[in-house]
Amino acid sequence: MNYSELYNYLFSIRDLKFMEFSKTISNSTYEVIGVKTPILKDLVKKHFNDNELILKDFILGKYLEIDYLYYAINLKRLNDIKQQLSFISEEIKNAKSWAITDMITTYIKKYDFDIYYDFFKKSYKSKYLYERRMAYVLGLKLYKDKNILKILKHIQLNEEYMVMMSEAWLLQVIGLEYPNDVYDYLSDIDDITLKRKTISKICDSRRVPLELKDKFKNLRNNIE
Repeated sequence: MNYSELYNYLFSIRDLKFMEFSKTISNSTYEVIGVKTPILKDLVKKHFNDNELILKDFILGKYLEIDYLYYAINLKRLNDIKQQLSFISEEIKNAKSWAITDMITTYIKKYDFDIYYDFFKKSYKSKYLYERRMAYVLGLKLYKDKNILKILKHIQLNEEYMVMMSEAWLLQVIGLEYPNDVYDYLSDIDDITLKRKTISKICDSRRVPLELKDKFKNLRNNIE
């Protein structure tokens, strides 16, 4: 399957109702073809080694599904985590939706904290919105590693919404393993929006014990 065939195939199987739904949640300038994620993942699995599918032929920046396939297939074709993170560093600045950063993590090989931390320090202050989001999203897999607490001192406050939400998400997940550290962090910061979003995520999680939720709710109730 070459790029032209892939492009035409995506439009031949589009779901218009799903397209409308995806538009409302993609939070981007992407147009949406309307192909569900399981189908996209199946295409990656079947065609990442397809020699006819040349990634330089992809026309990027218009359709969400095309860009997703470009990132996913590239990552599948790379041999190790360092190559993958190098690719992300070069390319993720062109992403236009949280769906890209969040969905492509499926194709990233296992990494330890030191490798992640090097990537994080290069990315979390980037001028590119989704490179900054990627810096936090990649930390989610390491929430049990106590070294992840080093991230707290780097979190940028008053961030754009898509980055702030990834910060809140990471804080919520870290809080599963290190609730006291996250509680102390939230108690100290002045960013009310990040504080509220993180506490909401913690309280919405089924994995958080009720007594711990009550502790965070009390903190939220004391926000001026």
